Formats: sequence, structure tokens, C-alpha cells
Amino acid sequence: MKQYKYNLDKSSKKFVCPKCNKRTLVKYKETETGNYLNEDFGRCDRETNCGFHNTPTGEFNNPFEVVNIPKPKPSFHNFDLVSQSGRNYKENNFIQFLKTIFTETEVKEAILKYLIGTSKRWNGATIFWQIDNLQKVHAGKILQYVSKTGKRHKNEDGKSLIDWVHSILKRTKTINDFNLNQCLFGLHLINESNAKTIALVEGEKTAIMMSIFKPQYIWLATGSKQGFKYENLKPIKQYKIIAFPDKSEYADWFKKATELNILGFDIIVNDWLENTNFEAGTDFADVLLIEKKEAEKNKKHEIIYTDTENIINEFETHTPEIWNLIETFGLVDCNWNEIRKVI
Repeated sequence: MKQYKYNLDKSSKKFVCPKCNKRTLVKYKETETGNYLNEDFGRCDRETNCGFHNTPTGEFNNPFEVVNIPKPKPSFHNFDLVSQSGRNYKENNFIQFLKTIFTETEVKEAILKYLIGTSKRWNGATIFWQIDNLQKVHAGKILQYVSKTGKRHKNEDGKSLIDWVHSILKRTKTINDFNLNQCLFGLHLINESNAKTIALVEGEKTAIMMSIFKPQYIWLATGSKQGFKYENLKPIKQYKIIAFPDKSEYADWFKKATELNILGFDIIVNDWLENTNFEAGTDFADVLLIEKKEAEKNKKHEIIYTDTENIINEFETHTPEIWNLIETFGLVDCNWNEIRKVI
């Protein structure tokens, strides 16, 4: 059987998207010749804000035999890299942000649980290691955060700072090649917990924070919207899965979950966030942070009165003129403190 063969370009080269006019389009290429198709066929990286994706459907005139090209074997990092990155947390912006919300003990437990690392790629950057249930290290994703807000640090072009450990090793000639094969962030935790329900989110930051807020679940992250797929979820097929997509991603995750459930998965997609007024891209960690800040803002601080103030309060019930005397002569207690009315 003959048919047209094509694939999305796997290089970092981008073209102008015909829909949003941003240089974010990944073109399709002919597998046989390596030639790009025209701008009508490709996928925009701005999936949420643009969503352009047009796939060629075989209306070309130069078909050829389909060649079954085996996938290259996946590469893995040495676990020593994970151990070596487990330091300098005082300089780690993400860890310092966590300490503004959680206790020292909770943060330390999260570090050990998810094996969070620190990178020299940028000052204060964080490494999120992707380690599977067989303790194989698939990847090290490097992100930069703002320590005061926990938001992604962005460059002058408005893009988040992101890099990969294998990319750095290739640039420094430490390794020659690396076949990236990602897995769920936190996947190694399924071997260390008796929990039977897995909570699945998109961002690594969200998984870590939610594991402290709601420790009754195993919190894993897909790392991206596209990470919610069969290949990544296969190791957790036997678990009950509750998926918590970011705001505006519910429809896509629900569609994919429906397909996966036909294959034997047990996935429920939570739609609570989708039905709120939060802006697109908001995740559950953002919501809990907002609620936490509101609770602290509205919290009434208890006023502790001195023994003198309590005695005068009782005395006032039958002699209210006592306050005229205190105000007229500016009386204070034995420690020279102002005497307040008990409210």
C-alpha cells in the first residue's frame, strides 16, 4: 500500500504561524526527502492562545512506500547527577518560594520526595527530574522561578526560561547524543506509597505544592499539555486517576481521557476549575494560594489584654467614671503601658 509519509519537524526551527502571525509554527516535513511542506501545514506552539494545527491528508502527487523506521532506544541519565544536584537550596528560588508558604519540615519532605535539584544554568534555577517506577532517570527539566511570587521568570521576549540537562551536556560535549523519552514527573513515587488514587496535573510546581496541600493522593505531573497521553500514563494504568487540567484545557483532557478509558484506564477529569472565572492557564495550586492569602488577609488577630485592663473592665461595670479619671490624668499600668478598653 502506498501513501504519503510526513512528520512534524523535530528541530528547533520555527516559522510564522498563518493564524496568529507569531514565529511559533512547527512545519511538517516529507520523511523521504526531508523537505518542508508549505505554511498551510503545521502546528503552532501557542496551543492555548492560538491552537492552529493543520495536518496534511494525502492530497499530494508523490506517494511512496511506507518505511517502518524503528524508534531509537531511549537514553537515561546517571542517577549520580540527581544526587549531585541535591544541594544549594538556599540559592534555589523555587525552594525559597515554598518556604514562604509551608513550614521548613514540609519543604524538606517535598525536596526528598520529588528529588528536587538546583542548577547553575541560571542563578537560583530548579531541576525537576523525571524518574520512572524503575528508578531510571529519563530527563532533567530546568526552570527558573521568581522567589517572591513563585511565577516563572521570563526573558525580554516574554518567554519562560527553560532548558534540559541533556541539552547542556550535549552543548558542553559531555555526551554526544541523547534520545529523550520523557515520563511523568514523580512517577517513582508509585513504588513508595500505599495510595490507590493518583492525582494528575500539568505542572511540576503544581504537583509538588498540591502534595503538601492534599497529601492523601500521589501527585504526578505531565510536564505539558501534550504529556497527557497513553505512552506516559501506561505505567499508572492500574490506578484510579483524577486529572486536574489547567483552566481552558478541560475539553482536550476530557477527550483524551475518554479515549484512554476505552483502553482500560480509569480516569476522571475534574471540571471544577473550568467552571470558575479564573483566567486561562490557572491551575489548582494558584487557586489554593489565592485562598490561603485571602484567609490570612481576613484573619482577625486576637487581642490579649493585661491583668490591669481586665480588672478595670470589671470595675467599669459599676463605676463607668473610671475612664474619665484614666483619660484626664493619663494613667498607665505598672509597666508604663497605655490602658485599653476591653472590646
